[in-house]
Amino acid sequence: MFTLIETFVLNLVHTLPLKLFVLIGSFIEEVIAPVPALAVMLATGSAAQIQGLSPSDLISLAFIAAFGKTIGAILVYYITGYASEFVLTKFGWLFKISAEEVEALGQKLTGDKKDYLLLTVIRALPIIPSSVVSLGCGLLQIPFKLFLVTTFIGTIIRDGIFLYVGYSGVTILHQLATRSTDIESYLQTLFIAVVVIGFGYIYYKRSKSGNKS
Repeated sequence: MFTLIETFVLNLVHTLPLKLFVLIGSFIEEVIAPVPALAVMLATGSAAQIQGLSPSDLISLAFIAAFGKTIGAILVYYITGYASEFVLTKFGWLFKISAEEVEALGQKLTGDKKDYLLLTVIRALPIIPSSVVSLGCGLLQIPFKLFLVTTFIGTIIRDGIFLYVGYSGVTILHQLATRSTDIESYLQTLFIAVVVIGFGYIYYKRSKSGNKS
């Protein structure tokens, strides 16, 4: 199913104006995680080269892509936040952790310069799936302004890299796009595993502490 969605999205590059495609594609790949951002951006970069656009045109495409992805990230952020609050309110007792405690953990990122730099770098790193970062921010409910600014700036850098790679050569496009889905799937699975292990560790520590008292 997800392969069909990916194919449908990538085929839009042949029918839509490039700026509209990169806007829609960025939004979809952020909300529907199995659609790889790498493939969408590389397809856009390749199409820009074929259409005779200059390298400087990639800058505007990166900004448009970042806008689309940021809108999608906001959606993921709020859905994850509400879902995690509901789950922790109903079932947090299983892990002896409350929604308030999880939120307090996220609030430790107070929004100083180091926090902005850290999250911007994380967003900009090509090897970290954007949807994973959005899920993590929503789960911890980090301050929205911090989330919004770092998402937009970091995504401009990240997508700019992908656009340039796609613009540079079709061969690179096919090689990287073929592997991108597997890479992102592995990292998403790793993220879920870390969350589960983290809750399990909290439960273990609190159970051990309760037995001592």
